[in-house]
Amino acid sequence: MINADLMDLYRVNLGRVIGACMLLLVLAGCNSIKPQNEVSEPLSTQTVSDVSAVSDSTGTEPKRIPKFNEYPVAPFKNDALYQLLVAEVAGYRGEYEIALEKYMEMATETQDAGVAARATRLANYLKRNDLALQASQIWSEVDPDSIEAHRHAADQLVRSGDLEQAILHMEAIKNLGGLANFDVFAYRAANLEPQEREALLVGISRMLETDPDDEQLLFSKAVLLEQQGELEAALAIAEQLLGTKNNINVVILKVNALKALLRSDEALAFLADVVDGFEEENRRLRLIYARFLFEAGDLDVAKVQYGIILEQAPSDGDILFALALIAMEQKQDEEAVTYLNKMVRWNRRVGEAHFYIGTIAEKNNDIAKALREYKQVGRGYEFLPAQSRIASIFLDQGRIADMQHHLANMRADNPDRKDELVMVEAQLLGDHGIVDEVFYLLDKEVVLQPDNLDMRYFRAMTAQRHGRMEQMERDLLYIIEKEPLNADALNALGYTLADQTDRYEEALGMIEKALVIKPDEAAFIDSMGWVQYRLKNYSEAIRHLRRALELFTNDEVAAHLGEVLWVSGSKDEAIKVWRKALQLAPQSEILQKVMEEFAAQ
Repeated sequence: MINADLMDLYRVNLGRVIGACMLLLVLAGCNSIKPQNEVSEPLSTQTVSDVSAVSDSTGTEPKRIPKFNEYPVAPFKNDALYQLLVAEVAGYRGEYEIALEKYMEMATETQDAGVAARATRLANYLKRNDLALQASQIWSEVDPDSIEAHRHAADQLVRSGDLEQAILHMEAIKNLGGLANFDVFAYRAANLEPQEREALLVGISRMLETDPDDEQLLFSKAVLLEQQGELEAALAIAEQLLGTKNNINVVILKVNALKALLRSDEALAFLADVVDGFEEENRRLRLIYARFLFEAGDLDVAKVQYGIILEQAPSDGDILFALALIAMEQKQDEEAVTYLNKMVRWNRRVGEAHFYIGTIAEKNNDIAKALREYKQVGRGYEFLPAQSRIASIFLDQGRIADMQHHLANMRADNPDRKDELVMVEAQLLGDHGIVDEVFYLLDKEVVLQPDNLDMRYFRAMTAQRHGRMEQMERDLLYIIEKEPLNADALNALGYTLADQTDRYEEALGMIEKALVIKPDEAAFIDSMGWVQYRLKNYSEAIRHLRRALELFTNDEVAAHLGEVLWVSGSKDEAIKVWRKALQLAPQSEILQKVMEEFAAQ
């Protein structure tokens, strides 16, 4: 389909170029457009599809198309003029790729601002960001006083991830009197490497030296500081900005900084104080407040805040779901089901709604309803949990054949989820002690997919769980042979050899290889600590286990560290480690077992 605005544009310009060709016969010259400097919309609100010279970048009043004799005259060589004519004719015919190719050639050759501007707009329209960047950089270089040129260049540089260069164009926009949206850079910088973010900080700090009260620059600096982990400095700037006026983005910045500084009580008190002060964006801030309350465990107040938001947007699935979760947490099942049913009626997060209605029904022993609800979950995020619950219900009822038939049908209907469904079935059969069926199922799958390493790894871990060590070792060695750098397989086999055999040196070699591949993986560091313990290198074992626990607070790692501390003579510290871990995982069997074993000594 040919774009009508583009066609109008090409009709105007084709007439102009043809007219210029006629004039060339007399003057041996041609006209090229030099756009006027204009303040346009902020970068964050502009679109990239505006290629029309008959309307400005704000989309408001159309620009008056200059008369032919109003264009500044700049001489073009005959061959350049011909190529521009080819570009115009191609655009008139809807052959935009050919037009763009010619415009890019001529923008590079002539270094003419008008041609570069035309190439930039057309490249934007065609979403050729690489060419739009190239053309806009030519445009801004040859016409450094054009706000529009710098804005296009900055936009494309942001898209490409080159924020350091983009900020130079935004600085130019600011110096020319345009509106420079520096916060765009701050938010994009979250994905940068620390040194790249530091370069942006340097650039913004340099601009603040000449304009220390610029609110955009201050806010952007605060966001970058927060991303760098310099929370106190970010908080100080937020307080400075809030001293003049409340801005919701600054409010959120302050809340995030306080939360990261573990000053949640201050953040909650601050939110409670300001939440009613924003009219247009009150809902957004109240939602942040409600979520913060939910995370802090203040469910009653969170419920009130979510209720206020729901009055403003009664069909909002996220709010309905949050209220349902609060009701379930407070054991108000009927209220929870009311919210979940509203989600279904409004067609909001329907799969989750059916899943949780099913869990409530199952909890209340309404098994028929639970099965109906689970079967309506659909293929979204809750699909596998729902199939697991259906299969588990059948197994609890002793209906093994029904469970297998149901999951076989699910695999046939969802071939992309086949492996996951096989693993669900094997896990449930193992949980119910039907071990022979587990390996019949997994062996059959491995025969069908001999090079499916994920399935082999699952079978290996299942074999370990059920004490079939030879099967586990065969599968892991097969994986390592196929993928020598498979760190997970190396660590799994190394740890198992250290924990359940006396092949400690062999285990050490495998764990060392795994750590070379993933040096900061807490589970691998725990394995190294455990094999060093088996080798009676207690100081090395403690060093590794302490680091593993710092990286990942886990009951098994705590059990290991406590055991090594106890054996090495630090019994009081061992008890402290175990008790602290037990507070976080009071049902941990491994902690209870190790504490009972060593307390009896």
